[in-house]
Amino acid sequence: MEKMFLTQEIGSIQRPIWRQKLNVAAKKEWIDSALKWGETFEVEERKELKGLLEKTEKTPEEKQRVIDIATIYVIKMFEKAGLDRIYNGEQPRTEMYDVFAKNTSGITSAGFVNSFDANYFRKGIIENKVLIKKNAVDWFERELEFVQKYSDKIVKPCLTGPYTMTDWSYVEFYRKLHEKKGENSLKALKKGRMDAALDFAKNVLNPVVKKWVKAGATIVQIDEPAASTNEQESDIFVESVNEAFKGIPNKVEKAVHLCYSNYPALFPELAECKADSYLIECTNHAAGKEFGAKSVNPKAYDIINLFNEHSMNVNIGAGVIDIHSDLIESPELIRDRLLHVAKALGDSSRVHVNPDCGLRTRTWSIAFPKLVNMVKGAELARKTVE
Repeated sequence: MEKMFLTQEIGSIQRPIWRQKLNVAAKKEWIDSALKWGETFEVEERKELKGLLEKTEKTPEEKQRVIDIATIYVIKMFEKAGLDRIYNGEQPRTEMYDVFAKNTSGITSAGFVNSFDANYFRKGIIENKVLIKKNAVDWFERELEFVQKYSDKIVKPCLTGPYTMTDWSYVEFYRKLHEKKGENSLKALKKGRMDAALDFAKNVLNPVVKKWVKAGATIVQIDEPAASTNEQESDIFVESVNEAFKGIPNKVEKAVHLCYSNYPALFPELAECKADSYLIECTNHAAGKEFGAKSVNPKAYDIINLFNEHSMNVNIGAGVIDIHSDLIESPELIRDRLLHVAKALGDSSRVHVNPDCGLRTRTWSIAFPKLVNMVKGAELARKTVE
C-alpha cells in the first residue's frame, strides 16, 4: 500500500549562481556558499566543485561537471529534506520551455518573452512539423539515469506539457496549413493549435515518456502552467495530454501539474483526462483579503470539490507551500492544511503533498527549510489520521 501523505517536489529549484555563471571564475562568496551547502547536504563532490569553480576558464567537460555536481546537490537537498519522490530540480536544463524547444526540430527562436514569474524564455516560431531531434530522447534518458544513480528514492521525472509548448509558441506552420484550406484566420488558428499540441504530444513528449518508462520510471509528471490560458481550449489541453501518455502501462503513475490555473475553466473536459494524479496549487488559490499563506483558507481548496463533483477517483497533490513568499510554514500549519484537504477529498490515502509550484523563485536558504517543514507536517498529518 502506498504511503499516506506521500511528499514530493514539483520540479524546479533555483540554480545557484555558480551553476549559472559557468564562463567566469567564481567569486569567493560563491565558493564559500557552495562548500557550506555541500556540507549541509553531505555532498562528497564539494571539494572537487571548489577546484572547478576556481578556474578562470573551463573546458566544456568541466562546465558539464559543474552542472552534474549542481544536480547532485539538489538530489541530496531533497533527500535531506526527507521527500519521498524527487528529481533533479531541473539543474541540467535551461528553462522549462527552452529545453524542449531546443530539442525539437521545426522551431526557431523569436526572441525573449517575459514568463509568469518575472523570468524570461525564448519563445519559438513553429515553421515546420514538430519532431523530437535525433539523440534528444537519449539526453532525457541520461538525465533520468543520473538521478537514479545518485538516489534510492522514488524518481519522478517531469517534462513540459504539449499544451504549454503550443501556447508558448507561434504556431505559424499549422495555422498556415489551415488557411491554405480556406479556413478563416480564427478557425485556422484554433485548428492549428490543436494540430500543434497533438504533434508535440505524439512526436516530442510521448517518445521521451516511453523511454523513461523503459528506463524504470514508475511515475512521470507533465507540467501544464498554461492549461487554462484560453478557457475555450480545454479540449485541446485534455486531448494532447492523453496523447502524450498514450501507450504507457497502467502501473506507471501519470501525473499532471496544474499550477496557477483557473481550474473551473478546465471542467468538464478534465474528467476525460487519463491522468492518475493532479498536483495543484492551493496555498495561493484565493483572492483579495483571503490571499495569504499564514492560515488554512477553505476557499483555497474549493478546486477539490470539482474533482469530487466529476467523480474523478484520482490522487491530489495538494500545494501546501507558498513559493512566492519567504515565510517558512510551520509543520503544524502544513498538517492542518493536509487534514483539510483529506476531509474535502474524503479519502486521506489519495492525498499527496507538494509545494504550489517549483521553488525556483526562492533561495535555497528559504526553499530547503520550507521542504523540511513540509515533510514534518505530512508526518504530523499521518499520525493524526492513523
